[in-house]
Amino acid sequence: MPAAGRVRGHAILAAVLVLIASLRIVSTYGALSHTMDEPEHIGDGIQWLSGHGYDWDVSHPPLERMFSAVSLYLDGVRYVPADGGYAEGLKLLGRDAQYDRVLAQARLGVLPLFWIASLAVFFWARRAGGEVAALVAVFLFTTLPPVLAHAGLVTTDLAATAMAAVAFAATEWWAEQPSRGRTFVFGLTLGLAALAKFSLLVYLPAGWLLLLVWRRPSWSAVRSRLAPLAGAAAVGALLIWAGYRFSLDGPLPAPEFFAGVRSIWQHNVAGHSSYILGQRHHNGVWYYFPVTLAVKTPLAFLILLVWSLGKSWRARLPVAAAVAFAAGILLVAMSSRINIGVRHVLPIYAALAVICAVGAAELLRPDAGRAALLRAIGVLVLCSAQAFSGAFQHPDYIAYTNEIAWSHPENFVAESDLDWGQDMKRVAAFLASVGAKQVAFTPYCGTYLIAGEAFPKTTPTDWYHPLPGWNVVSLSGLKVYNHPGWANDRKPQVVIGRTHWAWYFP
Repeated sequence: MPAAGRVRGHAILAAVLVLIASLRIVSTYGALSHTMDEPEHIGDGIQWLSGHGYDWDVSHPPLERMFSAVSLYLDGVRYVPADGGYAEGLKLLGRDAQYDRVLAQARLGVLPLFWIASLAVFFWARRAGGEVAALVAVFLFTTLPPVLAHAGLVTTDLAATAMAAVAFAATEWWAEQPSRGRTFVFGLTLGLAALAKFSLLVYLPAGWLLLLVWRRPSWSAVRSRLAPLAGAAAVGALLIWAGYRFSLDGPLPAPEFFAGVRSIWQHNVAGHSSYILGQRHHNGVWYYFPVTLAVKTPLAFLILLVWSLGKSWRARLPVAAAVAFAAGILLVAMSSRINIGVRHVLPIYAALAVICAVGAAELLRPDAGRAALLRAIGVLVLCSAQAFSGAFQHPDYIAYTNEIAWSHPENFVAESDLDWGQDMKRVAAFLASVGAKQVAFTPYCGTYLIAGEAFPKTTPTDWYHPLPGWNVVSLSGLKVYNHPGWANDRKPQVVIGRTHWAWYFP
């Protein structure tokens, strides 16, 4: 087959993989209720789109919120004055049929970001390892449960993944020939990354620094790129200002941007309650993200990653940029005091997919003999195992854990890696099925009682002992905040999804 035909064929197959993953993502909309953060993002996005400012919650930049807000606007949803972004989001979500429609429409707005992320992975892997690597990278990326999980939610994590992949993939392309056109495009990617999530302001420079240390370019090569880099930074800064609707506070452009950076810094200094390996923490622990990645990533992917890293080192495969990006993210995250989920390092999966794919392409090289056949079978088995691992737990991609923590994920992780409030619809359906008129329950995502579907009368859970009748316990509430204390030593009578335990006491 001619080279152009092969390129087109691989691109078509990659598009089919993205389509299949998109259908899987959309199928989770109706099954999962809103998570802790989604009402805030929905409300703030509508505020931004309506032109009423962007001052309710500046701790996140507006990019992903904009995508969801546009999707809602096209569906006829309009700004409703409320006391803050969370209240606005709850008003827009409403109850019953309206709730399901608005939540699905808001989540649908995030889907194009998943397509952008997949496209970036495709081109990054193709540049590093060719057409086969590009196709394998898309397969791996689009079957990763954490990616599927956050591609189906209105949060900032998928935007961060997409724009980080785009920006870092564009880095080498620009550095090869920093022409005016490439500098302008590179600047756009930098601006979009800054509008996606504030953590990228640290993740991207950390990756660049590691890449520079590895390659040790000459001073003349670095100096010749300083002026174009300044130009790219200027383009990025202008795009950031545009993203904040050219707001001003005296001479300071985009004051919400700087306020957001300051709020994240303060949050990190203050710490955040978290849970890992059966232990509660507030100021973070260095091993949080390595452990979380180890149990939230399919084992087949981890096996292929280890092999690919070893092969890349021995054969000098061109994955330095992807390794530097992944290592930069992990090193920065390990020093963070905010440990609340693999979602905070979600962009790492784009780089890891590229590394695995380049290694897999090496295994699949068209050699003759039994060894080549065995290598191809090995890749096929690992890819099939990854696909099955995620599909088996559909639609519970948020709560997904691999074979290490398969039956008892609550012994390893909690919060947005397990129970982020997404199973409240299931809890309501279970209580309806048993005819419960009242329940003792302190939901981790209590706002579902305000915006959602019918729920029985709810009494706060007593910490010391269960109340008569049905008692439901959120695993994040139990593991992160030790509430209620009486549930620690009791086996559940009923497990609802993977995130709630229930008992009935006459």
